Amino acid sequence: MVECFDGIQEPRPLPVEIHVLRVGDVAIATNPFELFLDYGVQIKALSAASQTILVQLSGRGWYLPSARALQGGGYGAMPAVSVVGPEGGGKLVRETLALIQDLFPNTE
Repeated sequence: MVECFDGIQEPRPLPVEIHVLRVGDVAIATNPFELFLDYGVQIKALSAASQTILVQLSGRGWYLPSARALQGGGYGAMPAVSVVGPEGGGKLVRETLALIQDLFPNTE
């Protein structure tokens, strides 16, 4: 982690487990992160479901800082507590939205 932060080693993808469940018109999506607001708002705003519920910290649990959080510093953006950066946050948003879309195929 420190070597990645210091630029000595390239960061590697971190496989994580996420789940999406449909209950009527509602989507419930889980992930192992404590999402910074940016990601949760993006998922809910772009979701094909009429309501989207996010279940965070389902698993190991890390902070997932946004680019704004990294610029501002602070505890949640420190490498010791955030093993995934904004690029991974973007991917989490895209993957979650794709899984939700699969459950709501006729709503584009």
